Amino acid sequence: MRLSRFLTGILSICSSTLFAQPNWKACGRGTIGPTEVQTLYGDSISNRLLAGGTFLYIRNVSDTVLGVGQAAWNGMRWDSLAHRIQPINGGAAQQTFWFLRHLGNLYSCGNYNFDAGGGVGNASFARLDEMNQRWEALECVNPPSSGLNTLVQKTPGATSMYATGYSESLCGYPEACVYRYDGSAFHEWEPWGQIPPAPDNGDYVGYVFEFQGMTYMTGGFQNPIGPGIRYFMRFNGSEWEYVPGWGNAYHIRDVLIHDDVLYVCGTFKQSTGAPGNLVAAFDGQSWSDMGGGLAYLAEAGGATAMRMKWHHGHLYVGGVFDHAGGQALNGGLAIWDGSQWSGLPGTFHTPHPLVPDLARIRDMAFWRDSLYICGGFDQIDGQPINQVAQYLGALPGGGTATVTEGPAQALAAPGTHDGGLSWELALPQAAAWQWRLSDAAGREVQRGSLAADRMRISLHEQPPGIYLLQVSSPGLGVRYAKLHRP
Repeated sequence: MRLSRFLTGILSICSSTLFAQPNWKACGRGTIGPTEVQTLYGDSISNRLLAGGTFLYIRNVSDTVLGVGQAAWNGMRWDSLAHRIQPINGGAAQQTFWFLRHLGNLYSCGNYNFDAGGGVGNASFARLDEMNQRWEALECVNPPSSGLNTLVQKTPGATSMYATGYSESLCGYPEACVYRYDGSAFHEWEPWGQIPPAPDNGDYVGYVFEFQGMTYMTGGFQNPIGPGIRYFMRFNGSEWEYVPGWGNAYHIRDVLIHDDVLYVCGTFKQSTGAPGNLVAAFDGQSWSDMGGGLAYLAEAGGATAMRMKWHHGHLYVGGVFDHAGGQALNGGLAIWDGSQWSGLPGTFHTPHPLVPDLARIRDMAFWRDSLYICGGFDQIDGQPINQVAQYLGALPGGGTATVTEGPAQALAAPGTHDGGLSWELALPQAAAWQWRLSDAAGREVQRGSLAADRMRISLHEQPPGIYLLQVSSPGLGVRYAKLHRP
């Protein structure tokens, strides 16, 4: 009897160990060489997860793809994203910082060059011709030596974005660290004229964005109203002013606006004049330190919060840290619910010889309602998961992480009615379908359910633009259609 109970206990333990649901799933096998996937973007229009970074090649299970700092994941495998950006320096990869959509078009920015035609080199900024899958220069070619290397748009619903970086002349305008871009032309940005030039031409601008009627700017630039360098200021419409409660702190790495609250993250700490540690929230009048913020206790000098995303009422923050709100985390990913921090299960391993258990989460994305992360890890929970992973568990606040086997499939060519203001689509079969309509920026504008083999979508109340319809049903996978509202 005792032996029977003993064996039953052993079998029970083995069963729970062998058949336990994994926390994370690998997306391919990582990149080749000392390179990284450093950014992820869930593109609702093309229905692909886009990856950027410093890699030249990225690996699937059985083959390797030439990416040159860019790749696209369809749910099963990586493929190259688009043509034109080529390796430099005899084969070294070029770096893509991030992707974004503006007025329906896909843009990328980074440390790369390509021939814009006629042997003219273009740097850092590109717009995708989605018909031909080729990157093209914007209306003004950015010279290869340019210090302008980022395109930013952090204000929800903004009609303009900004080209930022180190001081450079663009489109024949006087040198500046910021230019405004409206989708068809670059323009001088007048507030920059009040910033004194740096003695060594070392001014740098990261983000420019609107918040509660004022324009905010991050970076490292000359103080327009006093001595020294400032990392964060705002323009009130006529002159620059200090952001209330923000001292002369260190760099801001990312910015996010949600429900009229501004969130910032970076390398700043309260000891350097910031209102929080690595992360803080601003309602326009006062700051919150968000439960004490984040910390890297193993190496205090290396802490940083790199990227933020909002999902189902929660703020996700990734970076190099091992504590949030004073509590230890499994890796460099923390989730804020408005009052306290939490993490996700998973023991990370990184090739770093000094801190092998630290996860450096460079970026994250929500695609098909699943969480994807990228960073400098090569194992999670002892499994070989290299640089890009999908979370398989339930997410805080709702949302699922169900794995759709195989890529989403396009619906049959939809029919239009009312001059394109409504669309009729044929579904594969009558079933319980859930559907979601999002705009070119990925924002949800409609959702619903039906039990039929046909559906009709009205775009009468939506502004002109490109929309992506996604429909899904258990066992039938995901289907999508790209709709144009004239």
